[in-house]
Amino acid sequence: MPDSEAWDEQDVHAWAVLAPLRGAYLPWSSASMRPSGLVAVLNEVALREPALVVECGSGVSTLFLARLLRERGTGRLVSVEHDPGWADWVRRTVAAEGLEGQTTVLHAALGADGWYATEALATALGDEEVGLLLVDGPPACGTGQGLAREPALPWFLPRLAAGAAVVLDDAGRPGEREVLARWEAAGTLRFEVLPRRGGIAIGRVPTDAPAFSI
Repeated sequence: MPDSEAWDEQDVHAWAVLAPLRGAYLPWSSASMRPSGLVAVLNEVALREPALVVECGSGVSTLFLARLLRERGTGRLVSVEHDPGWADWVRRTVAAEGLEGQTTVLHAALGADGWYATEALATALGDEEVGLLLVDGPPACGTGQGLAREPALPWFLPRLAAGAAVVLDDAGRPGEREVLARWEAAGTLRFEVLPRRGGIAIGRVPTDAPAFSI
C-alpha cells in the first residue's frame, strides 16, 4: 500500500472501498489525498451527481474522480494543475484510460500571488456552474505558501451551484486552518473539519435540498 505508514484505520478501510476504481498503478505520494478523504469526495459525486467537478491540483484523485464519472455516465471534471510536466503526465494517463470524455486537465500557471491564472480558469469553465470544488492545490506547505489556497473560494463562489460542496484538503495544517478562518470570517460558507475523513473540511452553498452525510 502506498504511504501506508501515514494512514490510520479509516484510510485502510477506505483503500478497500476504493478497490473497484483503483485500476492501473498510480504514483501515490505524501501530496496525494488520503484514501478516506478521497472516498468522502467520491461519495459526494455518487450521491449528488454534480454536473461539473473542479479540482485544484491534479494527480491520483483526478483518475479516481474520472473513473467514477465514467462509471456513472454523468458529469465532467476539470482538473487544474500549475506544473506543466505533471499536467502532461496526468493528461496522458487520462487519455490512456480513455477518460477524455469526462476529464479536462488544465495547465494554469501561478501568478505573483501564488494563485492560478484566472484567464485560463474562466475560459475552461465558461458559464457552467460548479457542483463540487475540491481545493488540493496549489502547493501550500512550503515557506510563504501557507495561504496559497485562500483565493479559491472568493474566485469560485459566484460560479458555485446551489447546494455545491467545497472541499479543502489538508485542513489540519496551520495554513489551511487560517484559510478556513478567513473564509468563514468573510461570511460566505461554514465548514466542518472531518479528521476521520482524511483531514478534509467541507462547506456547502445553501439549498433547500436535504443534505447527505459524507
